[in-house]
Amino acid sequence: MTTSENSKKRKSKREQVPLSGKPEHLLERVEVFKKMCRMLEVKRRRFLEDDWRHYSKLIPQQQFIHLMMVRHSLPCNLAKIMRLTGMTSAGASIFVDKMVKMGIFERREDSADRRSIVIKFTGRAVESIERLEDRLNRFILQFFADCDEKDLSTLEEASRIVCRVLDSRDENDGK
Repeated sequence: MTTSENSKKRKSKREQVPLSGKPEHLLERVEVFKKMCRMLEVKRRRFLEDDWRHYSKLIPQQQFIHLMMVRHSLPCNLAKIMRLTGMTSAGASIFVDKMVKMGIFERREDSADRRSIVIKFTGRAVESIERLEDRLNRFILQFFADCDEKDLSTLEEASRIVCRVLDSRDENDGK
């Protein structure tokens, strides 16, 4: 069975399990997680939209969003960009080509495998991304300015758990 078939089988199995018969506390947890995800997504989107306006004459919004999706994974190859963004091979190639033409990405042969191409930020782009990261850090920290140290520690630990769970799902699920 192929990886794609296995993934479809797991997905259809998950969709067949109804939640209506589950204990009430599980549904309450799901609602809290969904609310947190929605709130974080709204805040993240607002930040990206505001920040994109600074670059809007240079880069279309969707390409800016894809750039933000891959920024922590560079240097990497085209397959990883496809995995991170959900783009097809052709879409990822076009995206990388545009970023190269704009002076944001550069391509290099992989020293370990000459057939593979490594994509990374140019020096100029690194400076821009660092400034953006600084603005994002300030944006995030403003939400927690009124938290005491105990709450901050609790939030940090919860965040680490969520990241660990999501990372393990990515490794096990291939998504």
